[in-house]
Amino acid sequence: MSKLSYFRFLAALTAGLIFAGAGSAQNAPPKKTLVVNGRTADGAVVQIDGHSYVDVDTLARIMNGAVSFEPGRVIITAPAAEAGAKPERAEAGLSKDFARAGISQLAEMWEWKGAIASAIRSGSAAGNWLGPLLADHRARAEESLSRTSLAAKTESDRKALLLLKNEIANLGEWDSASQATIQSLNAEQAVNPAAAQNDPLLVKISECGRFLNAMLVEGEFADSPSCH
Repeated sequence: MSKLSYFRFLAALTAGLIFAGAGSAQNAPPKKTLVVNGRTADGAVVQIDGHSYVDVDTLARIMNGAVSFEPGRVIITAPAAEAGAKPERAEAGLSKDFARAGISQLAEMWEWKGAIASAIRSGSAAGNWLGPLLADHRARAEESLSRTSLAAKTESDRKALLLLKNEIANLGEWDSASQATIQSLNAEQAVNPAAAQNDPLLVKISECGRFLNAMLVEGEFADSPSCH
């Protein structure tokens, strides 16, 4: 074979190999990136005839899992979820609507409580004006309680509602006792304001009110002996 023929043969062979390689590259199946829970593996997904295939070793690695091979099957074991995972706030906390209604109810009860305290300080007998005034405050507080009850949706809401009901019941008891005390006095007598402020029931009402306000603002149910 002449040198010219030899070189022509090499050129044709090289060109054939180049074209064969190009054709093979063009026919290679497309690859895509696999993303699992934010972790990526480039080129881990291969698409052939409209179907996607993933290397099981790569899949197990990106899931922080393990893969094992048995006759007739492949087993991938993913890590279990954390046992101490915190529940969602929506499950454990107070609903926003309930918290708002509860704070409004506390405001009504504080006004009622203030009216009772004013009556005690003045020592006024429950005449034509005091009884209706306190009755109006009681009615508004009870109406607010009804709205708060309708807003209770979660288990925490319902537990907190019981504490609010206890508070309004204690306030009603103090109202009745205070009016009875004022009515029983003679015109020359007056209720001792200092003694009234040390009334165990009033102390309990005040402590529970402060606790409930903090709980509703925080949005998480809690309990206190002062509200029972």
